[in-house]
Amino acid sequence: MQQYSYYVGGEFRDSKDKIDVIDPFTQEKFARISQTPPEELNFAVDRAKAAQKKWQDTEFKERAHLLREVAESIFDSLRTLAELETREIGKTLKESLFVDIPLGADCFNYYAAFLQSLEEESLQSELGIDLVKYDPFGVAGVYLPYNVPVMIFGFSCAAALAAGNALVIKPSEYGSLSILEMVKAIDKLDIPKGLINVVTGQGSDVGRHLAEADIDIISFTGSMKTLKKVALASAQTPKKMICELGGVNAAVVFSDADREAAIQNVLASSFMKQGQMCIGSSLVLIEEGIYEEFVKDLVERTKKIKIGNPFSPETGIGPLPTKKHLEEVHAKVNQMRKSGSKVLCGADPKGYFYPPTILESKEIICEEFFAPVVVVKEFKTSQEVERVVESGISGLVLQIWTSDMGVANSLAKKARSGTVWINTFTQMNSQTPFGGAGRSGWGRSLGRFGFFEYVQPKHIGIGFKPSPVWGWFGV
Repeated sequence: MQQYSYYVGGEFRDSKDKIDVIDPFTQEKFARISQTPPEELNFAVDRAKAAQKKWQDTEFKERAHLLREVAESIFDSLRTLAELETREIGKTLKESLFVDIPLGADCFNYYAAFLQSLEEESLQSELGIDLVKYDPFGVAGVYLPYNVPVMIFGFSCAAALAAGNALVIKPSEYGSLSILEMVKAIDKLDIPKGLINVVTGQGSDVGRHLAEADIDIISFTGSMKTLKKVALASAQTPKKMICELGGVNAAVVFSDADREAAIQNVLASSFMKQGQMCIGSSLVLIEEGIYEEFVKDLVERTKKIKIGNPFSPETGIGPLPTKKHLEEVHAKVNQMRKSGSKVLCGADPKGYFYPPTILESKEIICEEFFAPVVVVKEFKTSQEVERVVESGISGLVLQIWTSDMGVANSLAKKARSGTVWINTFTQMNSQTPFGGAGRSGWGRSLGRFGFFEYVQPKHIGIGFKPSPVWGWFGV
């Protein structure tokens, strides 16, 4: 059984307390991670502070060079990292290999290029020169989710490092292996010892201690339930928080939409990664005129999705990562059944597998399953849809499917969402800002917006003439 060490101060270390890692497909224990002791976490923060002082004085082009090396090290380990994420989490290998790991690496190349084009501002006024410097916060505590750990490492940590911060990373106890394997490669780079640290273990213990620690900024990706615990633990030493919390994302399909394109993208947004995507669809609103035909087609295609070994290229749905999560999902589905929702397909779990499930509801259901479960509902007027999107139900992303760009743009303008996709899904890259609105999060990752989340602009005014208050008191 493979043993994985946590990584602090440029060293791999172990503790007596271990956590078993279970392959959700075979249900066998295949690895173990360490529960990082509190004193080791404190050591990580201390070393991070020391490394950060050196790192913030590093020129932009030198930071860019290291970021490119990190990207290269991830690409060099692509197959290994992808296989680890698939085995630990259960998502299909094609998703890990062709989407998740490459996108995480690409973020480092993007911010390397960004740094090389970045210039701190200099403004000339009648009184003198005003400079704007980009100071880092210091040490960033980064909480990674279990579903796409390397991807979110890129989303958050590339910008944080580019901005001059050091990192103490807490991956989910259900998604730690790819991150721990990745830092083995990063450790070989010429990197300040302590600049990047990875502490593993239970969120209720290690995650809480990190929030309580003397760090300067928190980047959190996960559920609102967990965020509340992190925020409460950080209350004694308040710090800036950047959060991406998912949400009840909606897809709206109008009668004039390209039917095939809408169905293909609704299928993908509902069931990729077993529905464990923060951008995934929880609710599909379909216009009255096409509702019955659209749903019939959607159900027929959903039933054809292959469930099985996530390493098989033919598999579309792998297992959920834990039995506990599966049981919680099934309990929600059964509760909706009791409340009047109709199961159109699925809802018959076996082992760690939850089949792609479609529920039909007469009411708007504000429930994020984070599983392959989606709710469909008919709508009659665009006013109904407007009330839904203005309420912020889809605070993270909203899909709109229509051939009428006037309708689409009007709805996009009213939507309380961080991202609106019109006749597309997952149209995003390292340059486009990503984040939520309302209760789906605050702050942004990716693009220049992500960089500026991790800096504190400092104004330096240099006077060449008498200041505005010269002689104010006449004395």
